[in-house]
Order: sequence, then structure tokens, then C-alpha cells
Amino acid sequence: MSWLLGAGFGFLRGGPLGAVIGGVTQHVVSKKFQKLVRKSLPGVKNEPVFVTCVIVVMTKIAMIKGTVRPREVETIYRFFVRNLNYREGDFEGINRVIREVYGLNPDLKPVVKQYKQATESKYRSLLLTLAYQVALVEDSLTEGTQKEINELARLLDLSHETHNAIREKLSLDDLVTPYGVLGVPVSATDEEIKKAYRRLASLYHPDRVAHRGGEEVEQAHIRFLQLQDAYREIGLIRRF
Repeated sequence: MSWLLGAGFGFLRGGPLGAVIGGVTQHVVSKKFQKLVRKSLPGVKNEPVFVTCVIVVMTKIAMIKGTVRPREVETIYRFFVRNLNYREGDFEGINRVIREVYGLNPDLKPVVKQYKQATESKYRSLLLTLAYQVALVEDSLTEGTQKEINELARLLDLSHETHNAIREKLSLDDLVTPYGVLGVPVSATDEEIKKAYRRLASLYHPDRVAHRGGEEVEQAHIRFLQLQDAYREIGLIRRF
């Protein structure tokens, strides 16, 4: 599929990204393919960009553990086979984009931005689900992978509740959210969040626990760093 190769390479090589993506739709996209996308995923307004973004995100998540392995590539294939009627002869286009992503390791932010534009912000939960699927190929979810998936959810503007619902369907434990770390509900006011942070930070501050010594000090320091990260994340979301 020549349109996929064009979408993948032009998309990832930097430059004025908006202009590059704007030119993607000039590639030939068969009526058969357009019909399949519209039937399976109504509302996608830019099929080449949608497909490219899915491949990029799934590859990026797979790369966190190192080399993209055959089973992870098969997981990417599976989405296109089941949803868009891809056949073995179509996989070379996917492989070329995977190799491009592996070489360039593009930032998620512009990729997700283009995905949202291509889908008019539909199918955001789908992309997060696909990220988890490729991450769980080896039945392990590393801390680094979870961190990148959390960033993906943030860029997709998905709430913690939606994120947790996806994890529940995948039989995963509840997501440790920054609100949970601070012990406050999502509905808490900014002032309640700040108050909770100040209280907990004072309890676990290194100066406060230095006299305990040993493992207790280490655990308190880890907890203090977790509190700082959680407060910083909520601050970015709420802009305080």
C-alpha cells in the first residue's frame, strides 16, 4: 500500500508536521480500503494518518522493553487483520513504518495530536487499549511502559476513570492515580488537594524522618518523591 509508506515516512521525519500530514491524503487510497475503514470505524476522516498513528504508538510502546519482538509485531498485525481486512501481502507497509519508528523514536505528543485530528477525537480509548495490548504480550507491564502509557492517556485527554475502565477490561489492577497517591477523590477542590499534599509531604519529608535510620528512611524518601510527582501531575492537569 504505497499510501501507507508515504504517510509513515513523511509523517515521522519532522519539519512542519501539519503541512506534511496535510499532504498525506494526496496518496492514492483505494475505494475498497476507504469503505472498510468507514464500515469498521465510522468517523475517521483521514484514514492514512489514522493507520500510521496506530502503528507508531503501538511500536513506541513495544520499544520501551528494547527490540520490537515478533509477537509484538503480530499483535500490531492482528488489529489490522481483524478490523480492516488486511492480508499478508499488506504487512510490508506496516513493517516499513515499524522500522522507521524504531530508527527515529518520534515523540508521542505530535503523533497523538495528529491522531485526534484524523479521528475528530473519536477512538481515543481504542488507541489506549491497543497500547496495553502490545505492552502485555509477554504478560508483563514494566514501570517504564506504564509511565509511557499514562502519558499517552494524558495526551488523549482520557480521564483516570476511563483509563481504569480499560484496565479493568484487561484484568489489570486499578491504576495508581496521582489523586490516589494524595488520598483525595478526583472531585476534590484545588485547595483540598494542596492541603492533602502539604500534610503528607510534611510527614514524609527527609528532614522529618532522618532520625529513624535504615530502611524506614529509604521508604519515606520514596513516598515523598511519589507525593511530589503526584502533586506535580495534578498541577499540570489543573494548571495551578
